[in-house]
Amino acid sequence: MPDIPQKIEYYIGQRRLRDAFSELRAFVSKLGDWHITDEVDRVEQSYSMMLRYASTGADDPGREDVYRSIISEIYSIVDKVSRRLAQIKSPTLYFSSVRYEESVGDASVAELIEDYRGKLMENSIYSRVMSGGAGSSGSGLDKEGLERRIFNKIWTSLPLLPGDMESISSVFSAEDMPVYFKEMLISALLLGLTEYYDERKLLLLLDLYGTSSSQKLAVRALCGALMAMFVHRNRLNPAKLKPRIEILRDTTNWHKDVKMVFLQFIRSRDTEKINRKMQDELLPEMMKLRPDIAKRMKNSDSFADLGALEENPEWQELLDKSGITDKIKELSKMQEEGGDVFMSTFAGLKGFPFFNEVANWFLPFHTEHSSVVASLGNDLSTIGTLVNTSPFLCDGDKYSVVFAVSTVPAAQRKLMLSQFDAQNLNELELRAASMSTADTERDNIANKYVQDVYRFFKLFRRRGEFKDPFVRPLNLLQVELLEVDLTDNETLSVVSEFYFNRGYYEDALRVFKMLSEKMPPNAQVFQKMGYCCQQSGSIASAVEYYGKAELLNAESLWTLKRMAACYKMLDRQADALEYYKRIEAKKPDDLSVALNIGHCLLELDRPSEALHYYFKVEFLDEKSTRALRPIAWASFVSGDYEQSRAYYEKILSDSPMASDYLNMGHLYLASGDVKEAINYYGLSIDNDNGDVESFIKNFNSDAKYLVNSGVEESLLPLVVDAILYARD
Repeated sequence: MPDIPQKIEYYIGQRRLRDAFSELRAFVSKLGDWHITDEVDRVEQSYSMMLRYASTGADDPGREDVYRSIISEIYSIVDKVSRRLAQIKSPTLYFSSVRYEESVGDASVAELIEDYRGKLMENSIYSRVMSGGAGSSGSGLDKEGLERRIFNKIWTSLPLLPGDMESISSVFSAEDMPVYFKEMLISALLLGLTEYYDERKLLLLLDLYGTSSSQKLAVRALCGALMAMFVHRNRLNPAKLKPRIEILRDTTNWHKDVKMVFLQFIRSRDTEKINRKMQDELLPEMMKLRPDIAKRMKNSDSFADLGALEENPEWQELLDKSGITDKIKELSKMQEEGGDVFMSTFAGLKGFPFFNEVANWFLPFHTEHSSVVASLGNDLSTIGTLVNTSPFLCDGDKYSVVFAVSTVPAAQRKLMLSQFDAQNLNELELRAASMSTADTERDNIANKYVQDVYRFFKLFRRRGEFKDPFVRPLNLLQVELLEVDLTDNETLSVVSEFYFNRGYYEDALRVFKMLSEKMPPNAQVFQKMGYCCQQSGSIASAVEYYGKAELLNAESLWTLKRMAACYKMLDRQADALEYYKRIEAKKPDDLSVALNIGHCLLELDRPSEALHYYFKVEFLDEKSTRALRPIAWASFVSGDYEQSRAYYEKILSDSPMASDYLNMGHLYLASGDVKEAINYYGLSIDNDNGDVESFIKNFNSDAKYLVNSGVEESLLPLVVDAILYARD
């Protein structure tokens, strides 16, 4: 049975607010708080007034906005009650943090930020000089502890108070506040929004995107705002958000940036696919090569010359034959397109104590952090610079690298660092800077930030306690307020191709449909819509779209082949044959087409005509064996047992399958040699790992051919039983 909040959400979705209010009152009664009961009364009274006005038939252009506002208030009350009920005894980190703040005085966000300003002053160079250098050695750690506490407070505050909003805004505009701390606060707002909807937090993120001169802050804020808007798409109040977004459209690169972030969200869906490719394909293949690699290294005369090893064509040949080269190229292409190829690599490096703190997953990498200083010691400058300049690692992975390096023995670390001098590090910094243009920089910021957020929800040790926004595709096309930004022809074209090229065919089809309604009929769009349907298993719909593509471009061989294949899958052999014949007229020597024509003719009980095409394939491709089985079977069906036997004997002499022994059994049964037929049927079962049920199923499906060949139908079950007795 669904709980009360789920019922309320259901009724809201059905636009049955009367029932939603009824459930809401039952839910609120669990608290026994008359203040919240009064709040419900006020909201329901507003709804009653709206209903009375609507019943007069008067025109009311603002009715939908009022309706949305009432829905938003219902959800807010549900959140308030749910949170207070869970706050009492929920063991999650969220509510543990809430209870901790209550136990230490429940300071406001504004008060904690003011304490932080004071802590920064204490740690300033000026303060240390004025105090004669007697600053506390633990002051840095105190500051970091306060940063985490502020993060947790913003994350768990609901709703954010007006004074807290002003204080957070002042942090973003203050020049003396650390940039990494500002970036942390963005993540705290986002994390809070994934737990509960808070319009003030969302407005803060939108305001920061619109006003910040820092690309890092603006792009991160937009990522957080758009993620929150998708998660709470059914709760957004257009009356308050729409004017704010209209201003952003006029004053920023909103349209371009929204599309950029949307593509990053789509890329995040590739992460699991890349992980599986790494774990299930690339790594197992590399493990298989270990013996060969060890052997060649042992026998290599050029072992001392590492450069020669790298250039040795034998090594490349080994990788090429194993398929590793192609897999690496594919992963490299994914990385170039923004794919997260390092997720699986760094998943095992998130067990360091640093990652036990929620806030640290969202902490931008900086070499002044106490954990980095303690881990690197005298190597802080070299390794810190090396890690910090890497354009390929997100912040969380940079911390993982530092902690992993700290576990390397000193001698090995010294050998590693000997490869980098000051000049090399300067070159790395210059190269990293030269790789970025204004657009690529924003894209890279969004890419790395989404990776950091993704890692938290997928790898944090207590991830099950959090509402993962990546559990379903982050499809911004479902956010009504963003419709204007994402439904122009150019954006729809980019998004549809993005989905299509990554194999998300159901999503691609939806976007292609939107695109097809906004532009003149286009053969390629209909082809892709048909292909999406075919890949999703909707074959009849695929035929419909391929048919539209054919009307626009009747000469497309690709379309004709797809139509033929779909008709075959629908068992419409006559229609498939018609299309294969049209393809044959354009490509008379295409052996695949000839085979398919033969298959269609055979299904249409025209085996003699089918044989004509099968022999054509055999004649044109003497080295291939792909026509042998069709010829053998078509010969059997047409009654030419001698020819059929000759071909089956050839087939059985070279890697036979269970079906080949089955068909040879049919041939002997039709010839009246029951004993030899049973012998071959037994071989068929043996060749299929003794799967008797599979044999019986295949035998029964071929019964009509045996009866047509003259075998008495009453004999068939006797043959099966005889086989079963023989195997006892």
